[in-house]
Amino acid sequence: MQRTLLSVLLICSIGITLAQSTFNKIYNGIPSAKFNLVEMPDGSLMVGLGQTRAISHLDIGGNVTYTHSYWAHPTEIITGFAAIRQYSQEVYLVVGGYKMTLDTCAQNAPAQAFYHPTIAKVDQSGNVMDHRHYALNDGCRNVLGDLIVTADGGIVAWGYENSFLIMKVGADLEPLWARRFPYEGGFQFIKELPSGDLLAGINLQSAGAVVARMNSNGEFLWCKSYIRPRGMVHDAVIESDDSFVITGFTDSTASTNPFIPYPPSFHPKLFMMSLNGQGSVQWCKGYDSAPDLWYTRSASHLVKSRDGNYSILATMGYPDNLFWDRPLLMKTDLNGDTLWTRSIGAPGYTYNTVDLIEHSDGGYLFSGQVWGTLPWNSMAEAFICKTDSLGHPSCHEQYHSIEITDQFPIDSNIVLTSVDGLTVHPAFMSDTTFAPIAEFDLCLINSLQPNPRREPSGPTVLPNPNTGRFTVQFADPLMAERYYSVYDAMGKLLLQRRLPPGATVEEVDLSRFGSGTYVIKFTSPDGVCHERVVVE
Repeated sequence: MQRTLLSVLLICSIGITLAQSTFNKIYNGIPSAKFNLVEMPDGSLMVGLGQTRAISHLDIGGNVTYTHSYWAHPTEIITGFAAIRQYSQEVYLVVGGYKMTLDTCAQNAPAQAFYHPTIAKVDQSGNVMDHRHYALNDGCRNVLGDLIVTADGGIVAWGYENSFLIMKVGADLEPLWARRFPYEGGFQFIKELPSGDLLAGINLQSAGAVVARMNSNGEFLWCKSYIRPRGMVHDAVIESDDSFVITGFTDSTASTNPFIPYPPSFHPKLFMMSLNGQGSVQWCKGYDSAPDLWYTRSASHLVKSRDGNYSILATMGYPDNLFWDRPLLMKTDLNGDTLWTRSIGAPGYTYNTVDLIEHSDGGYLFSGQVWGTLPWNSMAEAFICKTDSLGHPSCHEQYHSIEITDQFPIDSNIVLTSVDGLTVHPAFMSDTTFAPIAEFDLCLINSLQPNPRREPSGPTVLPNPNTGRFTVQFADPLMAERYYSVYDAMGKLLLQRRLPPGATVEEVDLSRFGSGTYVIKFTSPDGVCHERVVVE
């Protein structure tokens, strides 16, 4: 079956009581890498969403009330916001990457490689209160992916994807320590324990799912590997210093091409595992999604529900190839046995989940991406979905059974070494203005009218497929300045370029990113349009 590429961020909310508002919306905007959901005291949300690097506020119904977009100094680039977290009632933290045109890394590394970690403080009005970037003592391609605020007011942040680093700064954003690890892998989560120690989840090539305990200075107390060689760890709930619950997958695939078939032997299980304070396995449950497979390139998410049980969000795989399909929300008791499961998906759409929180009204909120065809022949970049306290969505609920089995992973001690140290430098970004975010109710998608911001004549890509070098042709000279953004099949932003007024063609080179399917988004004051490009 032929499918049209659609990258969408979805927020779904559902409720069975009057106190639990529900919605199921898609947004024509670019989500941050984590697109994490931050609930404010009044129940509204702060999220990383906009037409560029941006922070948006959504009311309790999922409606965008305002957006703050940011642009860096002309000689510097904010490569993207990865995550937004609350620091205090009025202050938020944003982490990501900062690219310098002239620095030591720029002179000694490829043009696409000299990135630095960046942390910014912003208030609810969008004002940048403080902004720093950091140069680690090892490597020039270091980008932050997420953070936590520690009990002492400090900030522990870690790298995005294969930026295998962890660092801590104080409340004033001055550096305290940093560690960069020379391995193929990266941190998936960091949690602070009641004692002040840190629990870390690491995916490490050939070592499987790795869990480590570190002291408050980032020094390993123990580090153990489980479910080797291709197990993956994703998230954790801290019960106490002597008890943690971990989620992940028992297997993964090395392929990054979403359009090839699954290997015949590929049959991963979602797992939930209880560890004691020394990393010994107390129990482990595996969850089989047969006849469908789990989409293992998307992380699972675990929260401790207000009733004391666990709630897990994971993505089911598309049956025919390495592509995401539908979200699955599941609740278990303290022993990992399921209390209920919910699957969600509109016909003709495939979903990739990104984040999960339990809302203060008892419902669940989750976000992600969607591929499919929209009535306005465009592409949205974000979705957020809110359910009721039993996980029921407002629409498109589907049934999917889960089979549970006991698993018996054996831990193995491993040793990791690091290059330590970093320096701090000022960073700069300022407010800018972009087209507003269009939002739509996914439950009413069939009755939507064409998007009025869609430009009637989109660009043409020649040739397509290609070897990575191709030409974009415009039907008429551009009347105003534009820019275009290139995303990989996972929705990761790879590059952005300006298009001057009067341009009729643009030469693009994606050969350094390798073969695969890419999406180019063209943005102008009048609207957006997208083209899919296949690099062979």
